[in-house]
Amino acid sequence: MWLSREQCVDTADVRGLLALLLADGSLVLYPSPCGGYVQLTLTAGLHEIAYLEEKVAEFRHFIPTKAVITPYKSAERANGKRTDVLRFRVSTSKLRPIYNLLYPGRVRRITRNALELCGARAAGWLWAEGVRHVSKSRIELARVGSSETEARLVGDWLEMLCGARWSLASTPRKRPRLLFDPEQTEKIANALMPYAPKSRAHLFAVEPRFLDVSTIRSARSELLLGEGAPLPEGPQQGAVAGD
Repeated sequence: MWLSREQCVDTADVRGLLALLLADGSLVLYPSPCGGYVQLTLTAGLHEIAYLEEKVAEFRHFIPTKAVITPYKSAERANGKRTDVLRFRVSTSKLRPIYNLLYPGRVRRITRNALELCGARAAGWLWAEGVRHVSKSRIELARVGSSETEARLVGDWLEMLCGARWSLASTPRKRPRLLFDPEQTEKIANALMPYAPKSRAHLFAVEPRFLDVSTIRSARSELLLGEGAPLPEGPQQGAVAGD
């Protein structure tokens, strides 16, 4: 099928967007006879505004958009309560290649084909999104897929990039997690620190401080939420060439 210049995305942009969205973001395809479009949604808690702004700035580097981060309330839960959330949502046909890579058969899945297009930049976003410092001797990595097969692919990919050995966490969970000891975590931290999002650089430290980030609140975001105004756009940033 012929695609207009507006619909085309070059290989570098595909790799950059894939790196950003490998471990985060929801993509929904709306097909049409002309090819359709894909809707991307990124969400974050109120205390994660800086991190979400970094993601949006990275996205705009590849696909310019006037879409902004906006506050909204989640659907009402059984107890009648709703949660304040930050959301960035954009629709474009340019996300079709990313959707095809991340949703083979229209089901989200991490595949070898997708990982072969990803490099250190993607690993940096993945580590920032999924690392859990459970204790000084136990570091887990979530967001590695929904099956052990996907998790093993991610583990082998990280080992190839950083030289860090891993194992599958044995704790029963709905989704698998990779497990690293302090020595292997140090290898990853040293390799990926240049690609760490600024707002989560502390997660790449060899001996990170164990903070309860849920207690951190952004006065800036709360002020804007109180006014009911959209949050301002983050500063424009170019992607770090890590692939």
